[in-house]
Amino acid sequence: MTLSARGGALLLVNPAAGRGRASRLYPAVAEALRVAGYAPRIVVTDSLAGATASAREAPSGTLVAALGGDGFLGAAATGASASGAVLLPLAGGRGNDTVRRFRLGSDPVRTVQKIPRLVVRPTDLGLLNGHPFLGVANVGLDGLANEYGNSTALNLGSLSYLYGGLKAFRGWQDVTFTVTTDGRQTSSPGWFVAVGNVGQYGGGLRICPAARADDGLLDVVSLGRTSIPRVVTTFLRAFTGSHLGQPGVTSSRGTVVTISADRPLNVYADGEWVGSLPATVDILPAAVRVLVARDSPAFASD
Repeated sequence: MTLSARGGALLLVNPAAGRGRASRLYPAVAEALRVAGYAPRIVVTDSLAGATASAREAPSGTLVAALGGDGFLGAAATGASASGAVLLPLAGGRGNDTVRRFRLGSDPVRTVQKIPRLVVRPTDLGLLNGHPFLGVANVGLDGLANEYGNSTALNLGSLSYLYGGLKAFRGWQDVTFTVTTDGRQTSSPGWFVAVGNVGQYGGGLRICPAARADDGLLDVVSLGRTSIPRVVTTFLRAFTGSHLGQPGVTSSRGTVVTISADRPLNVYADGEWVGSLPATVDILPAAVRVLVARDSPAFASD
């Protein structure tokens, strides 16, 4: 299904995303929308709640173009799911993992220009302790890496997550995770647990490479007790999605996932802090309509 309607549109902009990248780009994005036949209303906010509220007020079927990082896109998707608007994710952050997985490109102006060739896909939303997300919910070493990557003053772009990961090794301690997927429980020492809907995070890590955002299921990938070199190898292989099946890596699929641990840990969704363990992750099937490339690997084939 393609988006054929023209007229009003909402352009949501997070001015803080990508260290000002979204703020610099949005005038050109707005002009591209006008050239494409839309009359965009522009809302500039660095509040995730504000993005959700604005998208929730959009008329059903209209276009909501969201220019920001993954957390901002998830917030816009939450609002669009309530209003019935169609979401267009635009690359305004550093990692832009959701945009990459949707194959929308890193240039938001060109993405707008490609709207006639994009398709509307009914897309699932994950829920982490009731908090909606598009991409990945995660806890463990990768969460700590996310904290360090987001807090660095260095302008490293998507490499911020790699920097954060290297720093996180210094402070990591053994943790025993208990994970239950649709009633099937496992408990073991490990490094991280990731629950994917779109399935990509961390500046290109395809942590749940088989995840599909329209199958009504969550993909769970975890890394158990292993050596630091193998942890590093796992993350490096995750850039190509070839880490599944490696020693210590386990995966499963289901609709409800619960996670707890033997020490306090923060949990994240779309790169944003949500709370602390224990966590419950479940799925809202076909919750929001999203414009994506026809060949996006985040969706089942036609």
